[in-house]
Amino acid sequence: MAFLKSSDFNKTASGGVYAGETRDKIFELKIKDKKPFVLGSTKNGKKVTGIEYNKKTRVLTYQDASKKIGDAKFGQIFKDADFGGGSGSGGGADDTKYTESLQCFYCSYVYNIAKKKVTTVSDAELKKAAAYAHTDVKLAECLYGGPSDWVNTDVYIKTANKLFEQVKFDKFPVHFHRGSTFMKNVYAAYKSCKAKDQASDNTQAPGSFSDDKWNPGDIWASTFSVSDKPLENFTDSWGDLNGKVLDLGGKGTKRNVKLLGISLKKVTTATASLQEYSTPEQKASRETYAWQSWSWGKTGRFFDSQDIYVKISGKEVQFRTFGGDTSWQGEVKGTSAAGGKIGGGNVNFYTKKIFGKDIYNGKVGRYAEKQFLAETTRDQNKLDEQLYEGYIRHNKNSSPKAAEISKDEFLKICSEQDSNFKNSKILCINFLDAVYAGSGTTRNQFATDLFRYASSDTDQSSYFVKLY
Repeated sequence: MAFLKSSDFNKTASGGVYAGETRDKIFELKIKDKKPFVLGSTKNGKKVTGIEYNKKTRVLTYQDASKKIGDAKFGQIFKDADFGGGSGSGGGADDTKYTESLQCFYCSYVYNIAKKKVTTVSDAELKKAAAYAHTDVKLAECLYGGPSDWVNTDVYIKTANKLFEQVKFDKFPVHFHRGSTFMKNVYAAYKSCKAKDQASDNTQAPGSFSDDKWNPGDIWASTFSVSDKPLENFTDSWGDLNGKVLDLGGKGTKRNVKLLGISLKKVTTATASLQEYSTPEQKASRETYAWQSWSWGKTGRFFDSQDIYVKISGKEVQFRTFGGDTSWQGEVKGTSAAGGKIGGGNVNFYTKKIFGKDIYNGKVGRYAEKQFLAETTRDQNKLDEQLYEGYIRHNKNSSPKAAEISKDEFLKICSEQDSNFKNSKILCINFLDAVYAGSGTTRNQFATDLFRYASSDTDQSSYFVKLY
């Protein structure tokens, strides 16, 4: 388990009741909801009640059980489930290194030692499997630091058994990798292919096409030697690379497998399920999505929140800045598309590809968003006018739709908003400008590309299986 870290404030919580909120906001919400904070590095630390939170210094003023008032910096506070961290019940961001690594040991035991489905596995038996589990967290650390209920509810056993039942490797032993040199070499091939794609005249993948969008394998299984680089010579195109991944994965038959990326989700049912992605058959029958509607926040009132919500085939996608004043992106809400995110640069790739419209006004590269915002926010009065003009252009299409407010009232309220609100909103407006430059047909194509990216199911994604 762990304290909150400064890096936690650069992203939103991935789980918990406040999922999708920044850590600064979660401090405020926990105080408002009268939920306890924990001082210390574990869930068993001292529980206190928050009184006030200073967003600039990130210091919490609290009251303990004896009514004593004190202050604590963020680095003294436990990253509990409310902050999207581990709580001992599993699933937090800090648990990932333990759960993924420990799954390698369980899979290695089932395949290499037991060579059959099992009902129990002892710590001693896991040690016997360690020679074929290549992880960046040692077994002892996993057993000590991982979420106990994953063991108590047989998550690891269910997952390993389902894999053993459905995936037959070409030989033994089967090596399982998490953060190993072998696994890094797999993704080095992806990086090489991506670099060649970006340098070409006909770029196929978005600029920020991340490794988990190419293949979201949390762990990789292989019968190659740990020093081998099986994808090294297949990086000239996505077709070459992904064709090799599929070939080594048994051509989607789950037989004679030599290399396989495995996406892991916590199993909450009596038995695990296994699903394949990016086989030719799966890609040919993939679901398409339809753009339905959008709204200013949840209410349709422009100033109620910094975001917009888009409804796509009955599912919601929230667009806003997720990292303070920057990191504008979309996030699929709920469980659809695995709650996937798509960064602003990738949204911009698809708006340019489909609508011929640029969200960042021609700014390109890694810092396009920052450059655009730096230029746009130099003149706050001009920015407020741009926000008003965008509001007038689009308010009639918000669903729900709120009554239009006057320009004077709009500019007065706008002048009171912080940079986070304005930066998020101007990018939302640019996004709407791009999308509504197209037709219903192109908006549906955009919606389909968006969801496929969020669920790691693009045309450039490679073969993997998901266990859940």
